[in-house]
Amino acid sequence: MMRLDELIADLRDESALWDALTAEGDDDIDAVRTVFAWSYRALPEAPARLFRLLGMHPGNEFGLPAAAALAGLSITQARQQLDVLVGAHLLEQPAPGRYEFHDLLRAYAVDQVRHLESPETRTKVSQRILDWYLHTADAAQNRIAPFDRYKLSEPVPPDVAPLSFDDYDSALRWYQIERANLVGVTRAAAEANSHGTAWRLAAVLRAIYMHQNAFDDWLTTGGIGVDSAERDGDRGGRAEALESLGRAYFQSRRLDEAEINHSAALDIRREIGDQFGEAVSLNTLGLIGLRRRHLDDARSFFEQAGVIFHRLGEHRWEALMRSNLAETLCEVQQLQAAIDVLLDVLSVFRDLADRASEGNALYHLSWAHREQGDVAAAHSSIDQAIRIAEDEDNPVWLAHWSVELGNVQRASGQPAEALVAYQRAASIQRRLCDRSREAFALDGAGQAYQQMGRFEEAVDFYRTAAGIHHDLDDRWNLAQTLSRLASTLVHTDSEEEAQTLRGQAVDLLSTFDDSRAVELRRRLRDF
Repeated sequence: MMRLDELIADLRDESALWDALTAEGDDDIDAVRTVFAWSYRALPEAPARLFRLLGMHPGNEFGLPAAAALAGLSITQARQQLDVLVGAHLLEQPAPGRYEFHDLLRAYAVDQVRHLESPETRTKVSQRILDWYLHTADAAQNRIAPFDRYKLSEPVPPDVAPLSFDDYDSALRWYQIERANLVGVTRAAAEANSHGTAWRLAAVLRAIYMHQNAFDDWLTTGGIGVDSAERDGDRGGRAEALESLGRAYFQSRRLDEAEINHSAALDIRREIGDQFGEAVSLNTLGLIGLRRRHLDDARSFFEQAGVIFHRLGEHRWEALMRSNLAETLCEVQQLQAAIDVLLDVLSVFRDLADRASEGNALYHLSWAHREQGDVAAAHSSIDQAIRIAEDEDNPVWLAHWSVELGNVQRASGQPAEALVAYQRAASIQRRLCDRSREAFALDGAGQAYQQMGRFEEAVDFYRTAAGIHHDLDDRWNLAQTLSRLASTLVHTDSEEEAQTLRGQAVDLLSTFDDSRAVELRRRLRDF
């Protein structure tokens, strides 16, 4: 007789998964149901009940602790019953402690749970697994991003035993394994009308996503969270969800959408008297202004946020705001002022062991020293930042800060070494789907090739970077890349195209009035 898993493999090739279980009047389908029923009815009652309850898990694949949490079992009980299900070929075990349904079998389990469990039981089981994921994700965010976490105030229900994590690595591994399920759980919470759980999951996951650049998951859960908070009638929750979605848009450089969400969050926070949240929103609007190169607006937002953070005694957040302000000072060439600010905030971040903020301040400090011409100091700063990224095994930080390492190496007359840093950054950013930062790395590679006199390669990298900046409507960085491309094309007997590109860059720069933009526009016109 054909084994059950072989039968299912054949059936999956024919698709029509749910229809295969619900269609009537088909002898072959009846035969499939009969095979499932034989295996299921041969089970002892406890594993049979676990099998059908597992149909309520939001994903086909799950871990032992999640299965135990869903069914209200101990780990030992759940493992024993799961072993029975694997032995009966009703579940697969792709890795130790991980289990997976075939699609048809999950559909059969769902059908059984609907027939054999009361609506009250199904609701209780559903909420228990949602709560387990919420509080386990909370424990994970506390290890992965303790300084950026959303402070979940809801107590753990008495019938829920979430996981705890000893360190960053174990929490990150859990997130990476459960990544798809976390999106599924957020969606399932909304579909079950457990909207408070849905928006809180979106808020809790924000801290993890922002350090992993998990844009697709982040945008999905953020959108669900905003809708659920509205349905839940929780104004503070809606502001948190808007912030999560807004940050996802910001980090993926969809700045118009980011501004809409953060402005809406700011309005709510002012309305409900959330001063801390108001300052957080103002700080983020400042970052949006900085990315758009609306430098006066950015500085105004940062200063407003700083006043509130100082009044509230939020020293870390005040230091974060000042670090962002230092970036603004770098952009307007007030380099010594930026250095003074950054050296001051570095001590705050180091006292707190806030490695992400420390590394970012070192990145900006390197930039300021390099622009001042102090390449040795710049190298020292960016080397420290890179060590932080490597120690924390964080590819987002490593890729971002590696571009500055390349800039410093070029300034040191080492374009070949810089090329390695740029190419590493571009490769990681492509994997992370951060197109904006990938473009910065590609532009840096173009500068390295240009410095080496390899003009054809430089042109290719500049063109690719310019295409990305254009797609993202990043007018300032597009203008800079086009100006570099034009200066390189002169060496490839393409003066006519170079002149056209200089004109395009001048047009792009016309919307900026800061000193760097004015000077670049003048040089392009006088070329």
